[in-house]
Amino acid sequence: MQKHRNYYSMEPNKQNESDKVIIIYHGWGGSALGYRDLAEELAGEGFNVVVPEIIYHDTRQPLADHFESKTVQAYFWETIMTTIDEFHDFMKTVGIDKENVILVGSSMGGCIANGIFAREPMIGGLVNINGSGSFVLTEKLFRERNGRGDIPDQLKKCLMDYDPVERKPSVSPVLLMHGDSDTIMPIEGQMDYDRYLKENRIHVDFRVYEGVNHQITLEMIGALIRWLKTLPK
Repeated sequence: MQKHRNYYSMEPNKQNESDKVIIIYHGWGGSALGYRDLAEELAGEGFNVVVPEIIYHDTRQPLADHFESKTVQAYFWETIMTTIDEFHDFMKTVGIDKENVILVGSSMGGCIANGIFAREPMIGGLVNINGSGSFVLTEKLFRERNGRGDIPDQLKKCLMDYDPVERKPSVSPVLLMHGDSDTIMPIEGQMDYDRYLKENRIHVDFRVYEGVNHQITLEMIGALIRWLKTLPK
């Protein structure tokens, strides 16, 4: 992958080049370079691929320990919201037409991709892998799991401002994938977003993977590539 300021990119295989540009958002505590193999595979299928560096990761004010519980609670949603807010300026930096962009996100990156998709009706498509499109519900489930109290009013208001289920849905194609044994990101957030979309629009594909925890399997990657190939070039 070629390094640019705050993002990486990979050129497509010219033999089957598509106009679509895949923007991949990584998970909490991950890195842009961690998606090199996936980027290479997608580029081999003819897609331009862009992988942004996310705030508080890589070279952008990285945290000392992403998985310390107080750090997660303090920075997880802030990271998501900041990255969603940055998208407009990021698109200016990379110079891509929004209608050619397919957002792909894993875990926290799925939340980011979903949040951007909910604000940007011109985006060409969304793939959310083991993430959530229902922010308030997901935070409620996090707190129940950790034995914390109700969501504070100020945080709840912020989450609602960004929550995809609080916004009019785009008509662009959506692929949701989630392991049914995910112990990190509750599948209920995907289920609630799937319900919301299907009540309001069509072209939603929700795939649940039996016995899969919080990971991207080869089966998921294969399904992702096949889905991308169904999109108009």
